[in-house]
Amino acid sequence: MATITSQELKRKLDSGPVMILDVREPFEYVDWHIPGAVNIPVSRVIRNPDLDAPKDVEIVAVCAHGIRSAAAVRYLSMAGFENVFSLTGGMVEWNGIYDFVEINGGIVQVRRVGKGCLSYILSSGGEAVIIDPTIDVDVYMNWAKERDLTVIAVLDTHAHADHATGGRVLAKRGIPYYAPEECNARIIKDGDAIDFGSASISAVSAPGHTTGSLAYSIGRFLLTGDTLFVDAVGRPDLGQNAEENTPILYDTIQKLLALPGDTIVLPGHSEIDAIRKEVPIKETMEGLKELDILKKPRGEFILWISGSRPPPENFEIIREYNTGKIVIDTIDEFRELEAGANRCAVR
Repeated sequence: MATITSQELKRKLDSGPVMILDVREPFEYVDWHIPGAVNIPVSRVIRNPDLDAPKDVEIVAVCAHGIRSAAAVRYLSMAGFENVFSLTGGMVEWNGIYDFVEINGGIVQVRRVGKGCLSYILSSGGEAVIIDPTIDVDVYMNWAKERDLTVIAVLDTHAHADHATGGRVLAKRGIPYYAPEECNARIIKDGDAIDFGSASISAVSAPGHTTGSLAYSIGRFLLTGDTLFVDAVGRPDLGQNAEENTPILYDTIQKLLALPGDTIVLPGHSEIDAIRKEVPIKETMEGLKELDILKKPRGEFILWISGSRPPPENFEIIREYNTGKIVIDTIDEFRELEAGANRCAVR
């Protein structure tokens, strides 16, 4: 049986179209899938593996862990399909794939393409700072090493609910880890600055998504974490009282919108189908002011955001880790906990 790794699939998708056959059940597919994937459950593939497609088309079968896709590949191969592969490790492994895109000479956006997590490496004078790293810390450290950069600090914008921070891992490696008080790390607060090379990044209070949420300002760039996205706002109901925090979130957003219009917002998440090769996820503050959701008056905003929405998978456990209350030791545990869609935004 032919298999393909997530890295190999990423390269194929970057170079051209590939038929991705998601053989999970429809409810799994609807919740979270690779953009462009076709959903045909494995039971249907087994009953009718013809697919009404050319026999020489390249097909990558995908499921949660690679078990159902392996079965689908066997039946498709017996039906005469010549170029069919099973994605090793399935969607759980796909969740660990990243790419990099340069914002300017000193800021690189690191995109977790399977989940839409966005983090950043800032560099100046041979030194670097990492903002909102995921648990796959070697992705960042290897990138820095290849460019002879010394990572002098790692910062989180808030206690994340959808993925585990890499800050705690990097702290164990001796790199200073700064975060809001809620994260139980070295505390950084409104107005504090971290210097690196000839540059400096400053903390800006931005509560609402969490009580301690921060944004980080460097030049005309504002790294907004999960407070403000290019098409959405952060939800205020993950592990806290939404009724209390929604008005706070509204006030924070108004404060940010009052910044100069040429301020460039670099968010902490994106819809996965918005991630395009070599195209950064960013927007000017002036552009964000045109979003309908950000034009809502206070009362309408509060009413709109108060609707019920499903939380990220396992967010309680992930927050427990991110606030230092529990220890998780293996990457396999993190992979399982983090599998699933990002649900930290309200659109």
